[in-house]
Amino acid sequence: MTGRYDGAQELHSSAVVFNALDCTPLAYADDVYHGKLRDSGVTAINHAVSYSQDRDGALAALAGWSAKLRTDPGPLVQAAGLADVAAAKRDGKIAWFVGFEDSKPIGEDVGNLELFHRLGLRFLGLTYQNRNFAGDGSGETANAGLSRFGRRLVREANELGVALDLSHTGERSTLETIEASAKPVLVTHAGLRHFVDSPRNKSDAEAKLLAERGGAFGLAAKSGFLSPTGLTDGSDLDTFVDNIDYLVELIGIDHVIVGTDNGDERKYTREGMARVRRLYPEIPIIGDDLNLEIVHPRGLGDPKDLPNITGALLRRGYTPEDVRKILGENLLRVLAEIWS
Repeated sequence: MTGRYDGAQELHSSAVVFNALDCTPLAYADDVYHGKLRDSGVTAINHAVSYSQDRDGALAALAGWSAKLRTDPGPLVQAAGLADVAAAKRDGKIAWFVGFEDSKPIGEDVGNLELFHRLGLRFLGLTYQNRNFAGDGSGETANAGLSRFGRRLVREANELGVALDLSHTGERSTLETIEASAKPVLVTHAGLRHFVDSPRNKSDAEAKLLAERGGAFGLAAKSGFLSPTGLTDGSDLDTFVDNIDYLVELIGIDHVIVGTDNGDERKYTREGMARVRRLYPEIPIIGDDLNLEIVHPRGLGDPKDLPNITGALLRRGYTPEDVRKILGENLLRVLAEIWS
């Protein structure tokens, strides 16, 4: 069920809304996308600028986005810290943060992290699905964990103030990174194995240790992550909030955030999804029939749908204070510690 419930629109408009993962490609960063962001009421986003490119590919992606923000930024303002989030809220803009979903651009030279940090990098996925120099992604059956280089990278990220994102890491890599990090870490966009037993989702043990060390967890708005029948029957807002309910009970309201992993819906094509399914069969994102209509929960298929989360949480009985925490305050608190 979608829609804005009593007080939801006012609450959403007044809150700091921080989407911990937006994956819209540069090709769709046009006026249509800008309009959806304005309608979403979002204050800040971690933008997946690089998925799994090497260093040169990530630099090219950064150059492309830099040119876009210089010539046709729409509501976006490149941000480097929390003061920029506050300024964006005040000025009616959107603080845009650089994020990589994989540390592959760092290669085997930890010094590259400082280079990218100087260029704006503030969120770093330790791995994508596959093994890299840092450790094993959740697509690796060996589940070999964090490498020696990965431990150096964690220390450097802590020192520079780069938020580590474990959404795509394997279970052992996730647990070992949480233990090794001197600062809290994030899972910006994943699901829960309690609902869907996939290596791409996180176990209760991972989620609990993340919270115990001060981190935060965002649920991806993908039907196959949220429901065991998601790839055949789809899901809806109630399914999404069922997952939030379980997560809140498991790790506490102070550690749950919004990380939809939604991009502009024009990016989702049958050809593109067939490629993802071929390269990463362990990701429960789309079924054999390549039915694009059920990839996302009904009511959460578009970047502009963020206000529906606010309405659904209020309808479920969450207090306005708790909704504000989930929408942005929890992530701001954790980032204040990571970026200090």
